[in-house]
Amino acid sequence: MNKPEWTITLFPPPPGSDRTLIYVPIVHSEADLGSLAEEIRRQLSDAFGADSLQQAARSVEAMWASLHSHFAAFPFAWDKVKLYQDGLAVCGMEEQIVHDLAGQKSTNHQVLVELMKRGAKLMGTEDPKLLVRDYHRIQKLVQAARDRAPDSVVEPLKREGELLLQERDLYIAQRIDSTLEEGETGILCIGLLHHVTEHLEGKMGVRWAKHHLPISENAWRKLKGERHGN
Repeated sequence: MNKPEWTITLFPPPPGSDRTLIYVPIVHSEADLGSLAEEIRRQLSDAFGADSLQQAARSVEAMWASLHSHFAAFPFAWDKVKLYQDGLAVCGMEEQIVHDLAGQKSTNHQVLVELMKRGAKLMGTEDPKLLVRDYHRIQKLVQAARDRAPDSVVEPLKREGELLLQERDLYIAQRIDSTLEEGETGILCIGLLHHVTEHLEGKMGVRWAKHHLPISENAWRKLKGERHGN
């Protein structure tokens, strides 16, 4: 495929392979948080202030505007593109879920809908059982924050989250590897804490999207370092 100038090569395709994944790191908006959004917004507002929360929301919207312009300008052969999205379970109702979230003003999912209209194929990406486990864990964390629970309650939930993230990343990588055909391009929109690429080296080419992220470079490096123990 032609190489979008807004991406850099992370791994080249192995010899004889013509599969490429564009890895798009993202920050989720409030609309992506579902039923937990109101409580999480309240807690963040209490912690950082309403003005900071509004500024963060504007930054996330700017990120999606940047991505939208990148996708719109590049002449992909869209019928050879598959879309992968973190949080989107393999369930047979993927398109309905994405359309519903787009209708709830999730810019992430609105972009997916537009790319689908161009001819890209939406793919279920995550193990639904792992997503349910993580959702219940996050519910407990939100309740713990509301109750000002001690570290003895919070820390096990955080450790569980780290292990679940590893399981989710492995599943996502296996899902992409098993569904992306030769000659196709995959686009994976995924949160910053994920690290799927380590499971894909030597299996396909991976290109990293360079775009406006609502987080400083130093903060992102710290985040990634804490995630991987570097």
